[in-house]
Amino acid sequence: MNFISNIPELLEEVYSSIKQHKVRSFLTGFGISWGLFILILLLGAGNGFRAGMLNMFSGYASNSIWVTGNTTTKPGKGSMQAGSRVLFDDEMLKKSQRKFQEIQYIASESGLSVNHPILYKDKTGWFDIKGISENYLKIKSLEVDSGRVFNDWDYGKKRRVVIIGERVKDILFENENPIGKYINIEGTLFTVVGLLKGGTLFSLMEQNSIYSPDISLRNTYNLNLEYSTFGALLHPNTNIETFEGRLRDFLSETTGIDKEDHGALYINNIQLQVKAFGMLFDGMNIFLWILGLCFLLTGALGIMNIMFVVVNERTEEIGIRKAIGATPSSILQLIITEALTITIGFGLIGAIFGFGAMKIYNWIVSALQTGQEQIFSKATLDISIVAAAFGLLILSGLTAGILPARKASKIMPMETLSKVV
Repeated sequence: MNFISNIPELLEEVYSSIKQHKVRSFLTGFGISWGLFILILLLGAGNGFRAGMLNMFSGYASNSIWVTGNTTTKPGKGSMQAGSRVLFDDEMLKKSQRKFQEIQYIASESGLSVNHPILYKDKTGWFDIKGISENYLKIKSLEVDSGRVFNDWDYGKKRRVVIIGERVKDILFENENPIGKYINIEGTLFTVVGLLKGGTLFSLMEQNSIYSPDISLRNTYNLNLEYSTFGALLHPNTNIETFEGRLRDFLSETTGIDKEDHGALYINNIQLQVKAFGMLFDGMNIFLWILGLCFLLTGALGIMNIMFVVVNERTEEIGIRKAIGATPSSILQLIITEALTITIGFGLIGAIFGFGAMKIYNWIVSALQTGQEQIFSKATLDISIVAAAFGLLILSGLTAGILPARKASKIMPMETLSKVV
């Protein structure tokens, strides 16, 4: 209670001391301000970078898996020789879905090789033409911005309809609404029924693509019934790591691939990629914390050094105080209060400038990047992180003041008074 009642008097003395040594106090506190400023800015920008990188996977469902057949490097079973291309068909996909209860949806992706540019009136462009089976858009998490997705009638009637990416629209249609218009693909007209939403950096290929029901492309261009790529959306509770191994074994057995020929199948496990990125950024956050805390520690050491200087300069004053009745605890309170005042005051200044810098950073990010195609998202920082940093800051200020304060409390009045006399 005595300390609490003395707070106004202590703060008045601290204010007087800081006012008498403005430059010294500013230079001492600057280290603390700079440390907290850097910590807030680094963590905020790091969170923004993390969010932006993970957002790149938004074009894929997080519990999806994609399989691409490559060229074999070893002889397999039956007619599967080294150098053979691994292909799949609809029957194999049906078998896979029947065997694995974890599979919610499964869909294929095939391509059409074009020898001529895609035409719309006098506009032309080269784009990827993809034939997709039903449920493909659910697995790829692609959304239509305007128009519609493919329906049962499109597949059942083998309609020549397409969904186009944003870049296709910009090149062929510019400011014109593409829905209901016809584009010429290898001499055949297809109706545009949908326009994809602008995607992430990972989905730039999708924005440069034209999608059509696979059965429509096969029927129109007499395409092969086999394809090299398919995807599957798994149920949320699936252990995707063990599932990948089981799926690889099944596909190797079914297609005749040698199980040791790991390069024959490329499996893109989205969940594991997201997890790997998450671990990477967890490590980066730890590094940023260590870096920021080093700055704070440097500031705390600066305060400790200056408080030792203050004690040496005020040795006679402290001796006189003790001679007229000041207790060692009151001297401790005075020195520690001054250290904490500088720490907290300049810490608040550093926090204000840190959040101000985050606002400027976010403004720059918004100005330089448009839509969803961005690596850097806006910087964010949870208030609990700031509270934890401030708690560490106060602890460092308290620690920085204790040793000088203990030295001051041990000053003997007779020594200082003899010097004065």
